[in-house]
Amino acid sequence: MSEAAADAQLASNRQNPDALACKADHRLLAEDHRAASAYYRAAQQALNQAGRGSGWLAMQIATTIEWLHQRYMDHIVTSLAEAGFEQSDWHPRFAKSLAMMFGKAERPAETRAYPQIPMSFFYADMSYCEFASREQFEWAEALEAQTDAIKREAEVILQNNQAFDAYVQSAKDRPQGDVHGMLGNAGWSSFELANKGVFDPKQTASCPVTHAALKELPLCRIANRAPTPMFSLLRAGETIPPHTGMINVRYVCHLPLIVPGNGALRVGSTSQEWREGQLMMFDDSVEHEAYNRADTDRLVLIFDVWRPELELVEREQLNAMFEAVDSVLIERADQCPCFLESSRVASSRPSNVSGYIRSLTNCFSILVDCE
Repeated sequence: MSEAAADAQLASNRQNPDALACKADHRLLAEDHRAASAYYRAAQQALNQAGRGSGWLAMQIATTIEWLHQRYMDHIVTSLAEAGFEQSDWHPRFAKSLAMMFGKAERPAETRAYPQIPMSFFYADMSYCEFASREQFEWAEALEAQTDAIKREAEVILQNNQAFDAYVQSAKDRPQGDVHGMLGNAGWSSFELANKGVFDPKQTASCPVTHAALKELPLCRIANRAPTPMFSLLRAGETIPPHTGMINVRYVCHLPLIVPGNGALRVGSTSQEWREGQLMMFDDSVEHEAYNRADTDRLVLIFDVWRPELELVEREQLNAMFEAVDSVLIERADQCPCFLESSRVASSRPSNVSGYIRSLTNCFSILVDCE
């Protein structure tokens, strides 16, 4: 099956396991290993949901998972050492987190109704928090004092009909579900100020006061992922369904700019109403949702900052790890101990590639763009 044929099948059924597997094959051959990993994992999940998770194919998948698992571990450890972080120098929390990611340690049992469930990477021993206390952020008062100026910039952007795009966008290079009905839904839209963690000059030109204020903050900076500053618009009568964010080493912050009333943010078991000019900080790895039951739209400035208890060396090691993830390059399938002859991409497969690489284990969700 060609990649175009796989794409066509996935357009009509995003959960087609054979099309997902074929798409993964083609991404692997193109050396787009992160996309390949995402599609293999999606194919495995689809096979399980279809009741095909215990057959011959599933056994072959398990063998190849172990092969991939070891190579990803080796790559990350080697890359960290090349960045100046030998294992002996790893911060204890960082070392514990990698041990869990590598499957060498288990996360402690969790009994809370709303535990930390980051979609990408769980960092060990972060204190549990739903809403953080504003008093622990020395920069909060100075930012709140600029609310009126920031609001004026945001209102001009709205009045000029500058692009507020649906927050949940269709991914063309990753498998994707409907994300709680929010895919392409303009009821929750955003004006993004950064692209892959870097401020976008074209966007920030429309809001220089906001940009200057944000640059003074301890923004969470993770290569290709954060910070994620934006103006977030929740239309009248709209609800953002329960979900969790990428990682639990940051607080997501809301500076409410336009608050029409009868709206709130729930994080875990706690709900708070937005109040114009009053910051809200929360751990977005805890399940959260929002609603605006007013007759007009709600607008907030959203940004993410490091959790204060995270030490500088931990931030540096986390960045080095994510850079390693982004540089993953796995050997071709002819190195795999378990080959699965397949006709899915036979017409396009080079002669030295006879394997059919399978999905990654759940502990490698970090390799997939989840948010």
